[in-house]
Amino acid sequence: MPTGTGFGADGVRQAGGNRAYRTIGMLYLVMAIVAGLAGGLLAVSLQAGLLPHALLSAWAGGNVAGAVERIGRRHGMLMVFFCALPALTGGFGNWFVPLLLRARALAFPRVALAGWALVAASFIAVMAGLSPAVPGWVSVLALMGWCLGMLFQAITMVATVLNMGPIGQKLRDLPIFVWAQGLSAMMAVMVMPVLAGGLTRILLAGGDMSPHIDALLHVFTGPEIALLLLPSIGIVSQIIETFSATPLRMPRVVLGALVVMSVGGASVWVHDLLHGGLVGMVAPMAMVQLGLIVLPVLAVLAAWARTVRAGHMRAAVPVEWAAGFVALLVVGSIMSLLPGGMADVHAATLYAAMFAMFAGFYYWIGKMVGHVAPVMASRVHFGLTVGGTALSLLAFHGMPGVMGAVLMGLSMLVFAGIVVQAGLRPAAALPDNYWGPGAYTPEWRTPSPTRGDA
Repeated sequence: MPTGTGFGADGVRQAGGNRAYRTIGMLYLVMAIVAGLAGGLLAVSLQAGLLPHALLSAWAGGNVAGAVERIGRRHGMLMVFFCALPALTGGFGNWFVPLLLRARALAFPRVALAGWALVAASFIAVMAGLSPAVPGWVSVLALMGWCLGMLFQAITMVATVLNMGPIGQKLRDLPIFVWAQGLSAMMAVMVMPVLAGGLTRILLAGGDMSPHIDALLHVFTGPEIALLLLPSIGIVSQIIETFSATPLRMPRVVLGALVVMSVGGASVWVHDLLHGGLVGMVAPMAMVQLGLIVLPVLAVLAAWARTVRAGHMRAAVPVEWAAGFVALLVVGSIMSLLPGGMADVHAATLYAAMFAMFAGFYYWIGKMVGHVAPVMASRVHFGLTVGGTALSLLAFHGMPGVMGAVLMGLSMLVFAGIVVQAGLRPAAALPDNYWGPGAYTPEWRTPSPTRGDA
């Protein structure tokens, strides 16, 4: 099926001619970093007992235990909704889908910018709503704003993928990263209105809204896992292709797996929630959701294994983060076979998405700012994150859990230092393709960093 418009027909190097998509992408990435640092350090400080009791009591209106419980229940939601998903879709998606399509702009840049504004405002309101002193309706309205913002972003991405590439470009020829972004956006278009509808019912019902919010967010873990995995798989597929110096093997199998994960997972969740409500989400349906995620993941892992065997994998910082993502996919698949597998899979998927997010950061940072991250600091960041992730997955409580939280906190501080250095250091004259011959997708034929006058 051909797609596209006249945009992009003037050649790859003119893809940087419009600054909007890069500005919006950078706004999403900055917000994700701020949200990740704020949410992560807040949770680490609480778990390690580092927050002054008087300060915490004043923020919580005297209900310290309620605040700690609420943060513990919603910390995962904070990291997914305002860090992982905005970075994976709004950040890397807005930045690199136009480059990969050889397009000059997003389809609806103002809509995408409005989406970012809604998500950023929702983050502030949700952080306020973690205090028991704040009425529950604040959190409900904040999450509804988040749904609307992510819906705006998804609509823009779908329109961009379908309409902004060169005339005559076939959908089957699009890179897996673009497919992954488009399918995750299509899935978001299906599930966000339904999640907003569930939140509206909670708002209209009144009363104590907090338990109902937690129940709805628990139900949302099925599609949430797929929304995290789709763009993550797109990033890691591109990294494996680049550093194996060979095209992805079994690309149609990978594409089919992404379609099943997107359309199948969203359809099951939307149908079940609309038909039976929260009480209708029983174990057999959860197992169907799990099957629509785990089986496609296994197919993707098989394709990656064949790609690595066919090529010659080179060591690099993005490869290390991609390997961590693959390891967590394997761990999550094994966890899914154990009793209570959905909760464990959700935890492993959140950590896996974090590894994919950092893999994308280290892979594309030179294209964004003009210099790669320092290797030693990047590997310190990787080591601390691996240690913190392992301890956090193995032990949520006790001294191992505290140690895991401390390691994760240290890793965030190291990453913050890398980000500050990247922002303050002047751009260097990097080659267009600084990863070598394995990087063959269109963004590697634009300048590093990509400029408005490219």
